[in-house]
Amino acid sequence: MYVVELTDEQRNRISEALQQRGATRECPRCGNDTFALVGGYFVHTVQQNFGGLVLGGPNIPTAVVVCNKCGWLAEHALGALGLLPTPAPTLPKADEPAKPMDGVK
Repeated sequence: MYVVELTDEQRNRISEALQQRGATRECPRCGNDTFALVGGYFVHTVQQNFGGLVLGGPNIPTAVVVCNKCGWLAEHALGALGLLPTPAPTLPKADEPAKPMDGVK
């Protein structure tokens, strides 16, 4: 069995982002105030229709915390937390002119 585990740096960044945004309230189900961070990410695929499952398309990665008493799960979108990596610039398609870069002539 493969066990996923976040690094200490990832855990710290997620925890700090949640605290900065005030995501520190009690569990809405049981009132417990102790949560654990799940050791990996959940990823929700964004589908355009109900006709079939498309893999590799747009998605929403989330960090998940679980209530230590009742097991309630809370998901937090990494993009909203400012934790998604900055995407690399894309190259223009062969039939598109290249766009000038700032400060370069």
